[in-house]
This record gives sequence, structure tokens and C-alpha cells, in this order.
Amino acid sequence: MCRLIRWLTAIQFVVFLLMVPCETRSQEYDAYYMSDYGRRPSARMEMGISLAATYMGVAADEARSLSPRLGVRGALVMSLCWAERYAIQLELAYLFNKIRTEDVAAGTDSGHDVRSNVMEIPLLFSLRGLGPLRVNAGPVLSLAGTARYDTEAERVEFGRMRTTVGYAAGLGVKLTKNVVIDARFTGNLGRTLNYYEGHEFHSRSYWVTLGLGYMF
Repeated sequence: MCRLIRWLTAIQFVVFLLMVPCETRSQEYDAYYMSDYGRRPSARMEMGISLAATYMGVAADEARSLSPRLGVRGALVMSLCWAERYAIQLELAYLFNKIRTEDVAAGTDSGHDVRSNVMEIPLLFSLRGLGPLRVNAGPVLSLAGTARYDTEAERVEFGRMRTTVGYAAGLGVKLTKNVVIDARFTGNLGRTLNYYEGHEFHSRSYWVTLGLGYMF
């Protein structure tokens, strides 16, 4: 919990640093543009928050049984929009999922719940000239994608669940002026190396999210 609070505090500080100069430039540009042309510029900034349910699909070698469960994703969203048709969207997000991991040879009583924590920064190009629909796609930078499980004696590292660079693609629907529903697929570029009960193996993971965003 303390680590999560530190992450959220750092995210808020980064958002503040990013938004202050953008807001200042936007106000100066608006004043100049309004005085000379009598109308607002085509570019604008928007900011919001989103909350989503996530499903993490994961596959490993035949000796491991990995059963993912639903998780949660929260994000701060910032977008630079042009002409109400295009946008560059930056997000600072945290994802939490659980996986039931079992050694097939050892039987079902030998499993553990693996907790996956991911800090991600998607940078998406958003096409918004399709009525209420939005098409989003772009790279995803994962600063932390670790997972752990607890035994009777200690907490054990399961290994990263994310490659450092991945990708995302999805659709959004603008329900009202401020509310957007978003469905997204996020994938890894390659496999990750994981550890369970003294054994190493590679796994492939992906995330499917469905959530609501509120834009200010």
C-alpha cells in the first residue's frame, strides 16, 4: 500500500509538471488568437480519469497451469486534440491482476495466487472524426510489470509480466460530452521470463480492458 501511495504521488507530480506549461501556452495562444481572428484555435488540451475492468490472458509451457482472474485499471488521461478529429493521448496507468498458478505434475493443491502489478504509459494516436467513435492505437511503455506470490515462509518473485515496450489498440465511444467508454487490447512484444518453485519458463501475456473515462 505504501508503495502504491508513492507511485500515485509521483504520477500526480509528473502530471502537474506536464500540464502547467501546456495550460500557460494554451491561455496565451487563445488570447492572441481571439484578439486577431475572433475565434478559438483548433487545438486544445483535455484531461480526465478512467477506471476499467481488466482481463489478463497468459500462456506458458505445458508444465504450468496459469488461470487468470479479473483485475482493475486506473489511469490519468491527457490529450492534445486538433480540429475535433485527431488527438495524441498520453496515459499514466496502474493495473492489478491475479493469476492462479499451479504445477501440473504436483497436483491442484500446490498452487499459489500470483499478484501482478503494472505501471504503464500508453502514447496513443486517436482518430475521432467518426461521430461518437474513437479509434486508438500506439506504443505502450511499461516501467514496472512485476509479479509475486506468497508461500508459508516468504514472498517470492514470479518475474516480469510485461516487456518494456508493448502496443495497444482499441475503440472508444463518446456517450456524453464528458463520458467515454473504452475497450482496449494491450500486448507484449515478445515473451517474458518467469520463475515458479525453482523452475524457469517463458510466458506470453495480453490484457483486455473495458472501462469508463470522465474528461474534464
